[in-house]
Amino acid sequence: MKINSISPVFYNNFGLFKRPKEKSASKIQNYDQSQKGIYVKPIQTTKKQEDTISRALNELKQVEFLPNDVIYMKNLGVNLPFKNGMEAVNYLNSKHIDIMYAEFSDKNVHACLDTSNKTPVVLINSDYKDLATFPDILAISEAMIHEAGHAKDNDSINSIQEEIDCLALNVLAHQHYKKSYPDVFKNQNSPLYLEGVNLYDKLFFDFDPKKEALKRRVSDKYGYLNTASPYHAASLMAREIKEITK
Repeated sequence: MKINSISPVFYNNFGLFKRPKEKSASKIQNYDQSQKGIYVKPIQTTKKQEDTISRALNELKQVEFLPNDVIYMKNLGVNLPFKNGMEAVNYLNSKHIDIMYAEFSDKNVHACLDTSNKTPVVLINSDYKDLATFPDILAISEAMIHEAGHAKDNDSINSIQEEIDCLALNVLAHQHYKKSYPDVFKNQNSPLYLEGVNLYDKLFFDFDPKKEALKRRVSDKYGYLNTASPYHAASLMAREIKEITK
């Protein structure tokens, strides 16, 4: 999710984690829908949370998209922002994009990209701040690559197609992890899995050639957005999703 703050929030540079005593809440809203606005409040980062973020980035560096999966996504109309996980991590580092946890007023949001300042910030729902098992590390890294995809186009504008493109990133990372670590996500029941990484993997690779369940899900969450945005030309799927929303 890409969101744009209407009031400033101070963030650390990528990787520094100075742990300020208090950070003020900021109203975050999508650029074209004020009723979709959420409030976020970055939280104090502990050493354990720093380690979780570091481990997630290290796992993401190893992600290679399976060639057949890339072809599959392109056939769905996906335009992938990155070719692999290393490319995404290098982008985050090169742009000094910070990653931290924050309290979200909407608990259904797993992560978001705040584009209100010159340097974007990846925010992860603080409900996940104590998740540190190996499957959790992998799932959090999938949220990171999704938000890195939003950052790649270097603007504050979001769209249905952009969400499809970024969702495809975490699904491809998920496929890599399932191949590298068989059964790693088995019996994981937190919202991060049930409403996030496991769900979208299932929806994108649904045997239904029309992908009706995927379209309904994206429509429910992102149908209020415009169909396309700069660097994210609308696919047939994005246009069909917009039609569902009308």
